[in-house]
Amino acid sequence: MDKLELQDRIYRKRVVILGVGNTLRGDDGVGPALIERLQGKVNATLIDAGEVPENFIGPIEAAQPQSIIFIDAADIGADAGDVAVLEIDQVAEIGLTTHNASLALLARLLQSSTQADVFLLAIQPEAIVFGTPLSACVTQTLQTLAELFKELLKTT
Repeated sequence: MDKLELQDRIYRKRVVILGVGNTLRGDDGVGPALIERLQGKVNATLIDAGEVPENFIGPIEAAQPQSIIFIDAADIGADAGDVAVLEIDQVAEIGLTTHNASLALLARLLQSSTQADVFLLAIQPEAIVFGTPLSACVTQTLQTLAELFKELLKTT
């Protein structure tokens, strides 16, 4: 992931960060875990969408975002903990996440209704086994992302 690319896409914009995933399935919970770490520490609308991001269309649109960032574990064919910035068309074409159908459809709907820049920060999971915690490598990525967002979206 390129810090400058992310900065260009969110600097001085109204941002919604949507954490997607199941916290009971190991690394699949990385999206909600990031939202928890960022609460009260960034100038953005934060939504823990769990496994049902489509249930949050109203709050997302109400925030009038200029950028919408989905955070989700996805098989990107990389080492565990690696991060990729993916355009929504890439998610739809490749079918990367456990929530891929709803994420691609939801993202297109939100692009249309808000005119926001919508993209996915995909984090390669090590394991998404029910009842396991986040893996060490994904936990490290989580910390790095939390620090990066705190820097880029400083509260005033």
